[in-house]
Amino acid sequence: MRGLVFILLILIYTSGYSQSLASDSSSVENDVYFAYKNAMKGVIWAIDNLPFKKAATYKDIIENNQKVCSIKVFNQEGGIKIISMGFYNSSTVEITTYKSIPEKFR
Repeated sequence: MRGLVFILLILIYTSGYSQSLASDSSSVENDVYFAYKNAMKGVIWAIDNLPFKKAATYKDIIENNQKVCSIKVFNQEGGIKIISMGFYNSSTVEITTYKSIPEKFR
């Protein structure tokens, strides 16, 4: 009888422990998702504010006294290279993209 109670307690404890691990992984997924959204804010900012005169532009976007993303824009032959790092809690996501721009628009 004691063995059965002991096994039952172990099963209850391990099921609660596995549920706490599942909630931790979902919070990590949420952190990465929000970091990705913040990195996309940087990409959109870079496309809206194309720096034609400078070879490189660096910008940090800050909201509510927190750094949301860090942007690097480099002029290259035929277009621009955008590197945007989004931050959320302890997660960081980096997006690197290239956008071609015809010479007549430069």
